[in-house]
Amino acid sequence: MSIPEKTPAPLKWLDDNWPFAGAVTMIFLLGMLPLVAGVWSFALVLVLLQLIVYLAHQLEEHLGDRFRRFVNENVAGGYEALTPRATMWINVGGVWIVYFAALLMAGLFDVGWGLIAVYTMLLNALAHIAATLAMHRYNPGLWTAIFLFLPVGGFTWIILSESNGLGMLAHVVGLAVALAIHIGIVLSVKHRQQLLMQTA
Repeated sequence: MSIPEKTPAPLKWLDDNWPFAGAVTMIFLLGMLPLVAGVWSFALVLVLLQLIVYLAHQLEEHLGDRFRRFVNENVAGGYEALTPRATMWINVGGVWIVYFAALLMAGLFDVGWGLIAVYTMLLNALAHIAATLAMHRYNPGLWTAIFLFLPVGGFTWIILSESNGLGMLAHVVGLAVALAIHIGIVLSVKHRQQLLMQTA
């Protein structure tokens, strides 16, 4: 086996390997659950669980680059509207960073900020189910959306609704962030598709 002449650029490495990095992170976070469960409030532990569950979802959704290919082939008419770099930023930025920020805000300020993660998860689950109903076929990520997102997200929504000190504000902000992320993704994919169609 030959030694590579140079180390791959960090972003290029992430483009190709972020789902595997997420899987390793998920295992470590699962291992931490018994530690934090004895220290954190039950509601805050549930906020952490949202990230763990989403990392599991990303494996079903993106292993083998299948979600990106699914979107390009079945939604974007065969154009590469969703690139590997965009896919990486959507999941690293729109999930990992957003969920980590929500966890920090929930732990440092009020657990209600964890509803940002909950609403993002539930909205994503509805998007997967709606796509299946519209296209009459499986889309990558569907099973974890149904069997993990809905029960875990729904239960956490109930607990955080009862225990957060922000009241309706937490729900409004959580839903607004979730909508902004998902609408932004759709618009960016559609915009790139239109550009590719114009230059084809």
